[in-house]
Amino acid sequence: MKLPFTSTLSIAAATATALVSFGAPAQAASFLGIDIVEDSPVTGTAPTIPHKTNVFAGDGLTYEFSVLAPNGLGSRGAAFSDFGFMSNGNFTALFTEGNGISFDQPNSAFINDWLGTCDITISVPCTVEYTFEKGVEYQFGVWDRGFGGGGKNFVAFGVAQLDSYTFPSLTDQANPNPPITVSDPGYYFIGLEDTRFPLASGEFYYDFQDWVVKAQAPASVPEPGTVGALLGLGALGFISRRRQSVKR
Repeated sequence: MKLPFTSTLSIAAATATALVSFGAPAQAASFLGIDIVEDSPVTGTAPTIPHKTNVFAGDGLTYEFSVLAPNGLGSRGAAFSDFGFMSNGNFTALFTEGNGISFDQPNSAFINDWLGTCDITISVPCTVEYTFEKGVEYQFGVWDRGFGGGGKNFVAFGVAQLDSYTFPSLTDQANPNPPITVSDPGYYFIGLEDTRFPLASGEFYYDFQDWVVKAQAPASVPEPGTVGALLGLGALGFISRRRQSVKR
């Protein structure tokens, strides 16, 4: 007796649904150890800067980082700094303020918060890929090289937001300070803080726009063993239904 087509289809659909659900990324509070925020801009003053980046273990997957587009990505501030991560006591820069300058336009100051963009202030390439080795620990942050470019200070504060990110267009000490919004569906935007200017009271300004970088997570797929197990379950369901049909 031939198994009805609808039964076969429902089994296949159930198996496919299980595969998709299993492959979908779990809801997480952080992206590469960086706190995910729901609303932006994230600005203010406080004795302790919120959203310190966390150490995370690599997953063996490759992530893409870019300061190319949309407009507004890049670095801000008069001091030299680099965007990257610390691992095993060493800093790896994904994007560097090179070319002997820390901002695009001389004497820019409050006009654009000493904006640095790719291929002018920020050394090329504008888009890079990096594979985080499985089991190795990493922590994202800013490598602050100071106003002369020779400093060595790692600062680990940052936020991440999916699809879009809004941040102040000017230095965190400017008022008024019109916002900028960058967006690209499916991408994370990372905003890092350099914590350079504390107030006389001991509190700190923070605006999480000293580096703004777009990042793409790799597609999440189930482990090969999991795929085999799910397909096996689908096959068992098919056999079970076929046996019931034969007995009728």
